[in-house]
Amino acid sequence: MSKKPFTTRIDPAVLELAQKLAEMDRRSITAVIEVALIEYAERRGIRVPEDK
Repeated sequence: MSKKPFTTRIDPAVLELAQKLAEMDRRSITAVIEVALIEYAERRGIRVPEDK
């Protein structure tokens, strides 16, 4: 799976939260959002495909 850039609009307060989490975990904001989406899907029983 290749990574593709995309543009999105995020509420400034949510973006600030993502920035704080990223700093705490020494990650990028993109990584924090990616992890959040994966965890959200898994809690709903959706299996996230593995990278090949």
